[in-house]
Amino acid sequence: MNTDYNLYKIFLYLFEEKSISRTAAKLYVSQPAISYSLKELENQLGYTLFYRNSKGIEPTVEAKELYGYISTAFNILNDAEEHIKNLNNLNIGCIRIGTPSHIGIFYLSSYIADFRKLYPGIKFEIICKSTSDMVEMLETRKLDIIVDTLPINSKKNVTKVTLSKLYNCFAYNKNIFKDVDIQSVEDLSKYPLILPSATSSIRLKLDEYTESKNTILNPVVESWTTEIMLEMVRQGVGIGYFIKNVIDTQDDKENFKVITFNNDLPAVDVCCVYIDDFLTVATRKFVELITNQKVGE
Repeated sequence: MNTDYNLYKIFLYLFEEKSISRTAAKLYVSQPAISYSLKELENQLGYTLFYRNSKGIEPTVEAKELYGYISTAFNILNDAEEHIKNLNNLNIGCIRIGTPSHIGIFYLSSYIADFRKLYPGIKFEIICKSTSDMVEMLETRKLDIIVDTLPINSKKNVTKVTLSKLYNCFAYNKNIFKDVDIQSVEDLSKYPLILPSATSSIRLKLDEYTESKNTILNPVVESWTTEIMLEMVRQGVGIGYFIKNVIDTQDDKENFKVITFNNDLPAVDVCCVYIDDFLTVATRKFVELITNQKVGE
C-alpha cells in the first residue's frame, strides 16, 4: 500500500462526520491539516472524494465506493489488535502439543486440566506421531512444544527441559494368563508380546537393553498408541510394555500383573522441547507450569 495509513483514517472520519471541523476536533489536529490531507489523498487516488455544501461536505460516488473497502480494512485491523490483546491476556489461543499417547495419557492430562482452570479461553490440540515427525512439525511451526522421551534430535536451536525420569514395566492380564513364569528378560521370548512401535524412543531403548542380555524380542503386535496396547493386554493377546505410571492410573489396575525385574528395565527421561522464539504467551505459561513440577520421581 503506497498511501499513508493516516490519510485513510482521516478519510473515514470525514465520511462519517460529514464535517472538516468535527473531524479536526475528534483527531485533535487543525482544520487546515485535515484539508491538506484530504487534498493529498485525492491527488494520490485521482478522484474528488467530497463536495462542499452549506452543511459541510458530501461524499462523491467514488468516496462511497472507497468507504466500503476502507471501513472493512480498519475493522479487520481493530479486530486484529483486539485479538492480540486477548492473546496476551490469555483470553483466547491454542497450544499445539506433540506427544506419544503413553506420555499424554497420564503425564499431560492433569497439567492441561490445571491450566484450563486458570485460563479457560485456551484450547489444546494434541498430536500423536513419531518423534521424527513431531520434530519436523516443531521446526516448521506446526507444533508449539513436544513432550516426549529422549532422545529428541533437531537441526534447529531447540530448548530441552528434562521433566521427569519414568520407569517401565511389562504387564499382563493375570485373569487370562494364569501360568506365567517370567524370572528374567530372556523368559519373555516364550510369550506373545505387545510392544511400542519399533522406531519409538521407548522401544529403541528396550531393544538396546534386551540385546545387551543376548535376547531379541519378537512382538505379535506393535502399536503407536498405548490405548490399543492396553486393550490388547486386557483381552489376553499378550504381555505389554508400558511406562509403569500408565498401569498405575488404570481403573482396573488390579487385573494387571506388573513385572519390573527389580527396576532393571531402562528408565526414560521425559523432556519438553520447544523453540524459544516461537513460543506464544499462552505456550510459555504452559511450559512454565509443566517444568516447575515433577511427576514420577
